[in-house]
Amino acid sequence: MSIWNHDLPRLTEKQRAALELAARRVENMHGSHLGFWGIVYAEEVRPGRGHDITAWAADGEAIATQYLDPYGNGPLVFSQTELIHNDADEDHHDEDGNCECTGAKA
Repeated sequence: MSIWNHDLPRLTEKQRAALELAARRVENMHGSHLGFWGIVYAEEVRPGRGHDITAWAADGEAIATQYLDPYGNGPLVFSQTELIHNDADEDHHDEDGNCECTGAKA
């Protein structure tokens, strides 16, 4: 399952089904599973109807974002990432933490 257990009660059945389908679609496009969806809930427009949500999953090479209304409708956006900066790469920046990738000085 690609949905955290603590999110299940807040999602509608149609949102759950849509997220599972989106996870399968992303796996087909990317060739691997991106992990669990992180979900942000919008305020309910009509109490009791359900929340619009924005869900995302990423693995360092790709990002999937699924926008859903309470009825499970909304676009899936899938993109590849380009690494610009990584603080863990000690050869990437100077002793002050500055690098040429952003042009900005910390």
